[in-house]
Amino acid sequence: MAIRSIVSSAVLGLLFISLLVIYLLLPSNGLVMFLAVLIMLVSLIVAQSQRWRDIGVMAVFAALVSLVAAALFGRATFGSFGSVAVPLAWALALVGLFSWTQRNMVAVPRDRAILIVNRYTGALRAAEGPVAPPLMPSIERRIAEIPLYELSKDVKVEKVNTKRFNVDAIHIHIHYRVADPKRALGGIPNRGQIQGEIAKGMSVDMARARQDITFWEKLLGAQMQVEVEDIVREVIYNNGFAQNPMEVYQRRDDLAGQVQEQLSKRVGRWGIEIGALDIERIDNDPAVLSRLNKASMREDDTLLKRMEAERDATRIQLTGQAQAQVEAARVTALVRALQETGVELSPEMLREIVVEAIHASTEANLETLAIRPLA
Repeated sequence: MAIRSIVSSAVLGLLFISLLVIYLLLPSNGLVMFLAVLIMLVSLIVAQSQRWRDIGVMAVFAALVSLVAAALFGRATFGSFGSVAVPLAWALALVGLFSWTQRNMVAVPRDRAILIVNRYTGALRAAEGPVAPPLMPSIERRIAEIPLYELSKDVKVEKVNTKRFNVDAIHIHIHYRVADPKRALGGIPNRGQIQGEIAKGMSVDMARARQDITFWEKLLGAQMQVEVEDIVREVIYNNGFAQNPMEVYQRRDDLAGQVQEQLSKRVGRWGIEIGALDIERIDNDPAVLSRLNKASMREDDTLLKRMEAERDATRIQLTGQAQAQVEAARVTALVRALQETGVELSPEMLREIVVEAIHASTEANLETLAIRPLA
């Protein structure tokens, strides 16, 4: 829409100047004034349609009117020779201007952003598509062509340290895109050295490299590699995500979620959106996994034996308590029966009865312990 408005304004300006010249050079005539005003009104109405066909018709009409104005100006200035030479020169100028404009129009595909900077003010703007007007010579320059389509990157993070042993490698696949080209242009951290290396690899200077969309694909991919490696190591080790390679593998979905969350926060500052992040594979040394499996089996066996010992101790304690209660009840009943029959029990007799009961209870517990291993 912007280019149409600019073209419409240029055509209307040319038409207005041409009609003004005609009005000034011709003798005062009410008809000429009426026609000039009518032509401008009709042109303004046509320009509002913003259709290329209408704008083209208006441009041809404005060019013809300008030739008439040029002829009148040439005759008034140079006589009969000027009435031919000036329109001819003006026609050549119009053809040259049209040809230059056509060559320098900026095509803006939908899948990329073309950034333009003003040399004097430093103002940055994105060219509006699908076709943008030519850059103002010596004032504006094109500095970058940044991709807006979805990009992907495979990152291999090697030798990731956990609390116990290392993970040999974590293979991560990322989908991302540039959401804010202006922020991407100036927000990527530590971009100076890597930009120089990429431009050198492309065998072009920095200014030309930044105008190549491939340059930005490589730059974004390289920076994404750095960020992902840093975040994966931080999440796994510093945040206590997992204690060993086996736990890293078992919690790989949680790991992917945490890495994507932190990565989105970091790259969001330089205008990038993360679409998806997947852990495709985790490589571990089989010898390390074997050692972890054996250690896990030993821990499980120790835990099982401890549980069995605690269960036996509880059973023996409960059995002993029950037997002691039964023996106490038997002794109490025996003493009561002897007292009811009139038998006097001396302290020595009571002590013997209690001692016999304790011996009987102890022998029962020993029999239980002897029988238990055979069960």
